[in-house]
Amino acid sequence: MGTAERREREKLALQQKIIDKGREILVNEGPAALTMRRLADEIEYTAGALYAHFADKEKLVRAICQTDFEAFTSQFSSAMAEKDPLKRLRLLAKLYARFALEHPAQYKILFVLDSVGGVEKERGNPEKDAYAIVELAVEAAMKEGHFKAFEGRTQLVAQSLWAAMHGVVSIEIRRVDDMQIPFELIDDRVDVMCEVMLAGLDALETSAVLSAPAAGVKKQSPARKAPARVVAKRRPAEGRKHT
Repeated sequence: MGTAERREREKLALQQKIIDKGREILVNEGPAALTMRRLADEIEYTAGALYAHFADKEKLVRAICQTDFEAFTSQFSSAMAEKDPLKRLRLLAKLYARFALEHPAQYKILFVLDSVGGVEKERGNPEKDAYAIVELAVEAAMKEGHFKAFEGRTQLVAQSLWAAMHGVVSIEIRRVDDMQIPFELIDDRVDVMCEVMLAGLDALETSAVLSAPAAGVKKQSPARKAPARVVAKRRPAEGRKHT
C-alpha cells in the first residue's frame, strides 16, 4: 500500500470515528451536548484535527444525517427488484422495521430527534431518496388497479403507509420495561399493521371523506420553525494528540 493510499484510508477511518461518536452523543445527550471540543476529548484528538475534517458543528451534524440516510435508502433499494407492487410494499415495511431495530441510533437521528440536521438528497431519485421508493411502489399499485379511492393522491397513500410504519417501530425502540404492556412480537405487529393498511386502503370505495387539494395546489402541513442550532467556531489546526 502506497503512502497516499494509506493516508486516505486513515482520513476516512477518522471521519467515520468522528461521525460515530458524534451520533452517540446526539442520541444519548441531545444536540446541546455535542461540541467539537467535547468530541475531540472523547476520541482523543485535538479540536483542530476535527476541524480539518468538518468546518463546524453544523457540518458535522449534516454529515451524520447524510451518512445515516444513505444507509437507510440503501437498505430500501433491495426491494426494487420485486415486481408485484403490494409485495414490494410489504417488503419495504419489513426493511423499514429492520433498519430501525438494527440501527436505533441512526433511526433516531433521522426520524425521532428534533431537526438536528439536514439531508441533501435527490428528491424523487430512488437511488438517493428512500421516500421515492415508497412512492414508486404506490404508483405501481395504482396502475394495477389498487387504491382506487385515492386516484391522484399518491402522496397521501405513501405518507400514510410511512406514518404507520414509523409509529410501530418508534414504540418498539422507545418503549421501556415498566410500561406494563405485554407487547407482541415486533415482526407480528409489523405484519398486522401492513396488512391492515393495505387492505383498508384497497377496500375503500370512495375518498369523499377526504379533503381534496385545490386544483394545481398540493396540500401541505403548516411549516414548523426549525430550532436554533449551535455552531462551533472554527479553530486553527493543532494536530493530533495521540497516535
